[in-house]
Amino acid sequence: MGRIVMAYWDCPSCGTQGIRGDQASCPNCGRARGEVKFYMKGHTEGATLEEDQRGSVEYVDEEKAKYINRSPDWYCSFCHSLNSDNAETCQSCGASRASSEANYFQMHEAQAAREEARREPEQPAPKKKRSMMPILLIIAVVVGLIWYLNTNQTKGDYQISSISWDRAIAIEQNVKEHEAGWNLPSGAKVTSQERRQNGTTPVLDYYRDVEVQRSRQVVDHYETYYTYQDMGNGFYEEVPHERPVYTTEYYTETVKEPVYHYEPVYQTWYEYDIWRWKTVRTATASGENHETAWPAVELGENEREGAHSEAYRVTIKDLNDNRLTVYRVKEADWRNLNPGDNVYITTRRTGADPYISNEKGEKLMDLYADR
Repeated sequence: MGRIVMAYWDCPSCGTQGIRGDQASCPNCGRARGEVKFYMKGHTEGATLEEDQRGSVEYVDEEKAKYINRSPDWYCSFCHSLNSDNAETCQSCGASRASSEANYFQMHEAQAAREEARREPEQPAPKKKRSMMPILLIIAVVVGLIWYLNTNQTKGDYQISSISWDRAIAIEQNVKEHEAGWNLPSGAKVTSQERRQNGTTPVLDYYRDVEVQRSRQVVDHYETYYTYQDMGNGFYEEVPHERPVYTTEYYTETVKEPVYHYEPVYQTWYEYDIWRWKTVRTATASGENHETAWPAVELGENEREGAHSEAYRVTIKDLNDNRLTVYRVKEADWRNLNPGDNVYITTRRTGADPYISNEKGEKLMDLYADR
């Protein structure tokens, strides 16, 4: 059993505070100790104290503590007084203990239940109506931004200044190349080969004993801390507890460590001849009219036609400042454009390429920046 600590109570009638727990009535107004709550001076209920924090605890003399009944007081149902567990009749009104069933703790449980029953259920706070203004503002900004980005500008002060075209054919020749490598491509003719080292691979030799340092947490000692339990009779009981304190312990352990040696890895290295198609020249043709043609091609020995490419351009003049801009267009659209044609150009606020349109801004053909 733990040491006994003096408790205190406050008089609910006259408000006198700090009455010793071993006093059965208020020294100021004489009211019998009734529905009161015991407490320890200077300490919060449920507090935990370390060994060196117990200097302010008011212990009861150990000799006196031997005669203190550790059972809670019983609660008189007639005069609402608290009486020692040793008493068979109420010290205030003389009522028999047999007619009173509740003790100090049961009295507080019943009191808490009554207070809970009296407590009105909390009404949920009315929900505040969320203002729609921020949402409407955001929607308006987004709609305005979309409208702005998709609002294009159409102007008719443009003219086709010139048209042009370019066509090209790559001429490839089948030439013999001398190459080397670890892999032999299809169609290659080997001229020489040899085994060469191409890296190493580890091979386990044996295991050796190696000492490594490790650590672990072990209990160094135990610390005592204390809690205080209301005995329900004007006193508290100090309850000691122990908690382990750990320390780091280092030790050496022998482990098996693998030991390797490295052996060379050999692979065949090839030198070979291989025929490959390579672009050796380009045949081109161009013009500034609609009479397009592919360039004439004369193929030499081991030659062939490779990739074909073509480009169709229009030069558009801004009649306001005579600025010329070159665009590429699709061939089908290009054939419908002629020098001197007046056209509408629609520019986009997003910065994308403009396009040729009608006066309403409806797209007729795409224009691509000539990069």
